Amino acid sequence: MSNEETNKKTRLIVLAALLAALVFLATAYILHIPVGGNGGYVHVGDAFIYLAAVLLPTPYAMAAAAIGAGLADIATGAAIWAIPTMIIKPILVLFFTNKTEKIINMRNVVATLIAGIVGTVLYMLAEGIMIGSIQAAFVMSLVGLVQPLGSAIVFIIVGLAFDKANIKVKYHLLAA
Repeated sequence: MSNEETNKKTRLIVLAALLAALVFLATAYILHIPVGGNGGYVHVGDAFIYLAAVLLPTPYAMAAAAIGAGLADIATGAAIWAIPTMIIKPILVLFFTNKTEKIINMRNVVATLIAGIVGTVLYMLAEGIMIGSIQAAFVMSLVGLVQPLGSAIVFIIVGLAFDKANIKVKYHLLAA
């Protein structure tokens, strides 16, 4: 492996770790609002999962999502959700593209909506399995629809700021 390849991999690992830390902080502590009696909570951590998805190659973004969100569940007393979270959050990465110079484009804006719906449905299924009732989980999951909206708004605001600063080009984050 050449020095240039090693440097690129190191940069990607460091950026993935930084984004995992941001996912953790935004999930566990920034606008962390407990809801319902199921140990769940509303947060804007998904905004940083979306950001990881548009800045990093998919495997790195998926790792940042799983690690950051999973650790947040454990740290906030919602450890029962850590395994479903570490399965669900990486799936949300798949709807975004990192192959354009701009973070905010039509595909990534639409991806926030798709990721929000898919995430809500997958958590509803996980909760249904845990409590033994998909119907009850569906009713409780309706509150969870607020979270994807907040995360989408934060992602778009941060993404527009990063686009204005030309972050992807400046830091060589364009996908090959």
